[in-house]
Amino acid sequence: MSRFLFKGGFVIPMDGGRRIIRDGCVLVDGDRVEMVGSAEQVLPYAAGAETVDAEGCVIMPGMVDTHIHLAQALIRGVVPDNLPLIDWLRNWVWRLQGVYDAEDAKASAALCILEMLKTGTTAFVEVHLHSRYGFNGIAELVEKSGIRGVLSKSVMDMGGYASEENILPPGMVEDKDACIREFKEMHRRWNGGAGGRIDVWLGLRSAGAVSNELYLEAAALAEEYDTGITNHVAEVREDIEYYRRAFGTGASGFLEKFNLLGERRVYAHCVWINEEDMRRFAATGTTVAHCPSSNMKLGSGIAPVSDMLKHGVNVGLGCDGGPSNDSYDMLREMKLAALLQKVRTLNPQAISAWDVLEMATRNGAYAIGRLKTLGSLEPGKKADLVVVSLKHPSLHPISNPLSLLVYAATGSNVRDVMVDGRFVVRDGKCLTLDEEQVLKNANRHLERVLNKLDKPVNLLTTI
Repeated sequence: MSRFLFKGGFVIPMDGGRRIIRDGCVLVDGDRVEMVGSAEQVLPYAAGAETVDAEGCVIMPGMVDTHIHLAQALIRGVVPDNLPLIDWLRNWVWRLQGVYDAEDAKASAALCILEMLKTGTTAFVEVHLHSRYGFNGIAELVEKSGIRGVLSKSVMDMGGYASEENILPPGMVEDKDACIREFKEMHRRWNGGAGGRIDVWLGLRSAGAVSNELYLEAAALAEEYDTGITNHVAEVREDIEYYRRAFGTGASGFLEKFNLLGERRVYAHCVWINEEDMRRFAATGTTVAHCPSSNMKLGSGIAPVSDMLKHGVNVGLGCDGGPSNDSYDMLREMKLAALLQKVRTLNPQAISAWDVLEMATRNGAYAIGRLKTLGSLEPGKKADLVVVSLKHPSLHPISNPLSLLVYAATGSNVRDVMVDGRFVVRDGKCLTLDEEQVLKNANRHLERVLNKLDKPVNLLTTI
């Protein structure tokens, strides 16, 4: 097994102490972190290890993106920029995804994973994989790429969204029994696969696409299979109005009614939750996946994240999808998450750089049930780490590395990425995927998807 010594950088271990180790070292042995500390502490134990020079860099844990759509990377820039959520979904996103086949979806997933790896994301939560996307092919891609992935099988039995019935196109509707059968088969085949890097969860479609009976069945299945559940919750006002009409309660009351609160329950957006919801989420260990870019672009509102944190809610970060964020870059998302809460509260102290870095690392690891092995650089934990180079004019002079990381860095500053003690990105190059081929395939499959639509799309008119 290989040993590596990351030497000479600013180590931000995220071990709970909110500390920065200057001229720090991280010693990796096999797939685990062996030591973290100053050069003086670590060097005597590093004989025989390959040295990775990290001078002028930040060494940090790999980031966990708690809410993404692998299939949407392919339609970045295709969907018009200035639409509210339901029109955006009905007239564009669902229409495009509804003509995908497994090869289209795999090309999109490869593009998404390549971008995540090169920008420092080492684990992600995919919210729901439609049967037409080809679960096996995407799981094989995750295995090959070296990333960690929670792959959630979509579960639905109706074709609506909130109070609007039957608005999903036929290509996006799935049969309940087929959903459950595929979840069971994919869980049997892939859960714990790729050396433990793949988890298979249940991905509930949004309210209006899932019946009361199926919510209960999904909760029971998650218990039976000891797995997680993810979904979109309270993303727009229409969601809250629907919960109140359909269930006589708010977001957390709806989730509680169907036994959907708890650990490894990750709910994206939660823009329109209140203090009662926050208390229930905190008491049950339920996670919110905050997606600031997506919420801003779609005009959904500003999630009250600083209030959630005060109430003890576990909040992770999510990049969401290609057409709603236009990026799968968690470093960019951290900056937006920090700035947005300051604007929402008119208080520059509402949220700190430490808070958002915890959201991107430790909180994400907790969200997927892996805080004991991921989310920080500590002896015995998995060697999932990122080296961010500060050798760029936008990151000089090198002063406070935490502030530079959260407010000035972007994914383009990521130099090295390691997962399970294996380099997946080194010196800015992905070692597990053919970058040129991934980009070529993405362009080819976008053209293929557009040619399958019933009405042509002129990309220059979608701005």
